[in-house]
Amino acid sequence: MASPFKSYAEGPGLQPGNKCTEPCHFTIHAVYPNGKPKKTGGDLFDVHVEDPNYDQVKTNVVDNGDGTWSVTYQPTDPGKYHIDVIQRNPSAPVLYDHIKNSPIDVLIDPGTVAEQCIAYGPGLEAGNLDTEPAHFTIEARDKNGNRRREGGDPFVVQVQGPTGPVPVDVVDNGDGTYSVTYKPEDAGRHDIAVTLEGKPIKGSTFKVDIKPGAWAGKTVIEHFIFSVKAHDKRGKPLTVGGAKIKCQVTKPDGSPCAKTKLQDNNNGTYTVTFYPEQSGNYKVSVTIDGKEIVGCPFTQHIS
Repeated sequence: MASPFKSYAEGPGLQPGNKCTEPCHFTIHAVYPNGKPKKTGGDLFDVHVEDPNYDQVKTNVVDNGDGTWSVTYQPTDPGKYHIDVIQRNPSAPVLYDHIKNSPIDVLIDPGTVAEQCIAYGPGLEAGNLDTEPAHFTIEARDKNGNRRREGGDPFVVQVQGPTGPVPVDVVDNGDGTYSVTYKPEDAGRHDIAVTLEGKPIKGSTFKVDIKPGAWAGKTVIEHFIFSVKAHDKRGKPLTVGGAKIKCQVTKPDGSPCAKTKLQDNNNGTYTVTFYPEQSGNYKVSVTIDGKEIVGCPFTQHIS
């Protein structure tokens, strides 16, 4: 028979770092009075776990038949758990002794509960464009909805765009929050799933409508506008319209630019608008009574 004064328990379930969201595990090792490890089962080990409210926690003790016993208990609330590991006398089971390192007090962390966690930020709201990265924040919370103050939770973020998965970057800020960046590649609805160990957080899956943004590589100059200010022969600005002003824009291929407009503003100014139809050098000529005005003709290069 194993000796309770030589037998001991060890394992993660007896150490700091356990969370009340996960089962805790440890192992009892049976040892003979002479200090040698026992290689067979049959001893009457029993485990009692008391939670912070002094209530008994259900435990599961399994005799592995090799001198070890596997123990599992499920914390329900954060705080200090008191663990008694005893060995009962086979002849009189009401009699027992604590094993060598019993009792043991273990501090259980609140843990993060996916259903209580939230996500917020502009990347989950309207107004995002497919030309810019979108950002939002995940906030880890415990079973009571209290924000966690440390990192380490394995949140997974998946973004599905109109044409497939979208790249995502998740940064653990170490304070219970996680910064998320995703880069839309197309306009349209994006489904954003945020999970913790396979469980969705509150509000997931989020649906975000991404709008098309302006893209420099595809944006072109639609038309050119310039103004002509009429002066009399003494250089005094005219304040009425009616001057015989004409404008001709010649395309790079030598043909006239048909999309050219001249507007008399009836105040001595004239607005010229022309719409480029090809890339290259455009020749612009403005005349009054057939004579070129100052600065004309001039060339405008259009890419």
